[in-house]
Amino acid sequence: MHSNELIRRYVLGIASNEEVHELDRRLLNDEELQDEFLLQAELDAHLRQEAQLGSVDSGQLAPSTTHIATTTNSKVDSKRLQTTNRVLLTVAVVALIAVFGQVFLIRDSRNEIITVTSVSGPIAWTGDGGRVTNELAVGENFPGGTMELLAPDSFVEFAFEDQSTVSLAGLSAVTISTEQSDTPSKRQKELHLRHGRLSASVRKQPSGRPLLVHTPSAELTVLGTQFDVDAVSDSTRLTVNQGRVRLKRLPDGKEVEVPAQQSVLASLENQNGLSPRKRNSPVTDWQSDLREDVVKGKWISRLWGLGAKLKMAVANGEMTKDSAIKAYKNAAHFDDSTGSVWTVPFPFGALIVLSPLRSMEQPVLLNANTKVIVRGRSHAQVAVEIGLSVGHPDGGFAGKYSTLIPVSQLAGGEDFELGLPISKFRNETNSDSSLIGSELTGLWFVAEASAAKFEITGVELTDTPEKDKP
Repeated sequence: MHSNELIRRYVLGIASNEEVHELDRRLLNDEELQDEFLLQAELDAHLRQEAQLGSVDSGQLAPSTTHIATTTNSKVDSKRLQTTNRVLLTVAVVALIAVFGQVFLIRDSRNEIITVTSVSGPIAWTGDGGRVTNELAVGENFPGGTMELLAPDSFVEFAFEDQSTVSLAGLSAVTISTEQSDTPSKRQKELHLRHGRLSASVRKQPSGRPLLVHTPSAELTVLGTQFDVDAVSDSTRLTVNQGRVRLKRLPDGKEVEVPAQQSVLASLENQNGLSPRKRNSPVTDWQSDLREDVVKGKWISRLWGLGAKLKMAVANGEMTKDSAIKAYKNAAHFDDSTGSVWTVPFPFGALIVLSPLRSMEQPVLLNANTKVIVRGRSHAQVAVEIGLSVGHPDGGFAGKYSTLIPVSQLAGGEDFELGLPISKFRNETNSDSSLIGSELTGLWFVAEASAAKFEITGVELTDTPEKDKP
């Protein structure tokens, strides 16, 4: 049926449901037809307004008996016919406006491409129109837009129409979009992971429409698989747990196909190789390389700290400039890999985030004997929350667990060492869940006051049964 005929049937209110959906489909992809439809709607709305004004005028007039007596029968019939036509026109236009609104309601609902299936912690959603909301609820539907997780313990999972699921955890941000299509299940999905950690379980995608994941350093092509991605400004780590994913490194366009149980690192700095590696056997003992593992926080090397102290000593007259230079040169001969990570302010306090994935090739497995040892120095009287992000060995997020260290254990200006059994950490959303058997993906340290200062000088995990401990 011709499009103009469909519009006419709309106007008359005789279009079937199938014709309504057909016109809606054509409107989605035909700008000229959209203009024609809007023109017809505007004309009919104008006629409706004129008809309404005419009926009001007729009602307000008080015709005299003289006027009625002198009116011929033909004029009376004509007047009645005009009034009847106006009423019918008004009804038709009201129906048109109702259908018109229905069409665009249908279009809006079709633009909703994801459904939130799980959410916790502070999250900001920015829609296509720039509207920002911080209130996401399970079961809520959203169109394309940007989702930003604002705290290290934030988590969200959402599903597309084909039941492919995507999860984000910690400080992460992703922009979600799909191409326009009449059939929701055939829309091509795109994710732009600006930073953070993403895990996805993707159903088999339509031919020629793979799911695309963009990061600052790579592009992933996914047909159907389960995988994890960690992205920072200069590198992307892809781990494929099921199926295959094709990765393209952006600077040189080099591509590699990553099979199940393998991972690859695409770096902007090191472009010498791009070879997938098999998943290594997990370890149960781990010591953080703070300089490499810091995700959020300020790394300050021991040598930098010494330089600052020497400058202050010279300024205070405690030593000469020559003596300070000599002391600095002597210290520079030693390994400068030691240092500490200091907190940085963020909207919910002062923060440090570390990830073993930045420096470790082997997964770090947690068991019943795991103890988390944290060394540092507090420069304020403040309680600190210590948290662990963990994943399943076969891929995907396993949860977030935390424990609160009271002020009494963190005296201001003094060094501290904490030995925390794994049993001390709790999952606030699921108190019955357990860390045992999961793999460590990140640690965070948060003080409620954004001005609070503390530094971490060492973090390690040990696996020593109680009977073997000295």
